[in-house]
Amino acid sequence: MQKISARKELVAILVDIQNVLSIPKYGKDLENFATLEGRLNCFQAYYNSYHQNQVSAINTMQNIGCKGIDVLDPSKNSADKQLICDCIQLVASRPSLKKIILVLGDRDYAGLISVLLSLGKRVIIFAQRGSASPKLAKLVGDKNFHFIEELPKLVGEQIQLVP
Repeated sequence: MQKISARKELVAILVDIQNVLSIPKYGKDLENFATLEGRLNCFQAYYNSYHQNQVSAINTMQNIGCKGIDVLDPSKNSADKQLICDCIQLVASRPSLKKIILVLGDRDYAGLISVLLSLGKRVIIFAQRGSASPKLAKLVGDKNFHFIEELPKLVGEQIQLVP
């Protein structure tokens, strides 16, 4: 009989709060989803504290253990660039990281997603309905692309599947 390893795959969550401002409502479900996928190794959300709505969102996220990364650079797409840079460093420093959950929506992330996929990582995307680029869904496929509003249902379905 073959021995089954109890070790779970490492999972990271990276969130672009600017793209998905509704994330606080789903933060705990997101964390639960990740732990059903494996062992949560990194949970970070990118925001700009000059925007009060983002500060409110990050405060809620930090209450569930998410690390907030304040990107104070006022230039266009600065949070996107920081998230991309950090994700690449994360994957380089933790090659055992197998699954990356990205909560975002704009196509600025297409290059990052392509790199992660070429490295053999499973990329799961959650986007806000109405602001998601179809290109992202195409990159990861229907199985790995979800709207954030579907998260409670997805977690419930996965919990029912666990013996």
